[in-house]
Amino acid sequence: MLQFDRMKLICPLDVVENVNERDFQTIVRDGQLTSYKYHQDTPFYLLIRKDFIHSECIIEFTGKILSDRYPELINLKNIRYCIEKINALGICEIDTERLLQSAKVAKCDVTRDVVSTEFENIKSQIKQSLSNYDKWEVEKYPNGICLRNKVTTDRCKKRICIYNKDKELKQQTNSLFLRSLHQPQRLLDYFHGKVRFELNIGTMVQVKRLLKIDDNSLIEVLNSTANPLLSVIDEALKKHIDSRQHTDFKDYVNSLILADNHNDLAELEAKIRALTPKGTVIKRKMQPYREYFNRQTDTSHQIDIRRLIS
Repeated sequence: MLQFDRMKLICPLDVVENVNERDFQTIVRDGQLTSYKYHQDTPFYLLIRKDFIHSECIIEFTGKILSDRYPELINLKNIRYCIEKINALGICEIDTERLLQSAKVAKCDVTRDVVSTEFENIKSQIKQSLSNYDKWEVEKYPNGICLRNKVTTDRCKKRICIYNKDKELKQQTNSLFLRSLHQPQRLLDYFHGKVRFELNIGTMVQVKRLLKIDDNSLIEVLNSTANPLLSVIDEALKKHIDSRQHTDFKDYVNSLILADNHNDLAELEAKIRALTPKGTVIKRKMQPYREYFNRQTDTSHQIDIRRLIS
C-alpha cells in the first residue's frame, strides 16, 4: 500500500461548504468575489482554496495532519481521518464521501520510511552509482540529499529526497507539531534511526505515469500497486554497484591497478617485480595494495537500496 506525505486535491466547488469568513482570506477582483483561501504551515501544512472563477476547490495537506498517527502517513486506510481532522478545525465543512468520489490528485509525495544505521553509506553509494552523470545529479538537502534528473520541463521532472527523518523532526521548525501531540516522545522513538525516501510528483501527468493508473482520481491513486520510488531509483542508479569503496584518490588508483591485474595479488606482485629495479623491497611496495584488497573482502557496508524501498 502506497504512503504519501503530501497531497494536493482538486474537487468540485460544493465539496467545501460553510466557509468561516473570519478564518478564510476573501479575495476580490474588480468588485467580484473570486475565491476564499485558508492557509496554515503549523502544526501541519494545510491549504484550502475555493476558486469561483474555475469552479473548483483545491485542498492540499501534509502527513502531519495525522498527528500522533503520523507514522502511518497518508494512505487508503486513513484518508477519511485526514478529512475529519480538517473538519475538526471548525473553519469549513468538507463532504468527505463526495470528496472521495470526485477528487483528483494534482500532485503528491510518495514516501517510504526505512530503518537503517547506514545513512552515510547510502548517501555515498548513491553519489557514486548514478547511471548517467549527464542526466542525473545529487544535490544537498537538509539532513540528506536529493537525487534528481537534469530537465528543463516540469512534465519530466523526477526528484527523490533521502534524508534523516529523526534529525528533521527535531528541528525547530517542527517544535509546534511535536507540542501538539499527545505522545511526542513515542513518535520520536518511532522515527529514531529512520531514513526517509520521498518522491515528489508535481504534475497530473506524472502522477498517472509513475503510479501506473488510468486517471488521477483519489481512489485510483490510493489503490495503486506501483512502486514509483523503485522505478525512479532503477532509472537513476546503476543496477550493478561497484563493491569497491574508495576513501580517497590514492585508494581509487590502487583499485584501478588491482583491477588491471584481475584483482590477483600474486599477479600484481609479479608485475611489480618485473617493473621495479633490483633491490626494491617488494613487501613494502605491495603493502598498500594488500591493505586495500583486505578491506574490500568485507562487503558488509554495501547497501541494497532497491531492497530497502521494495
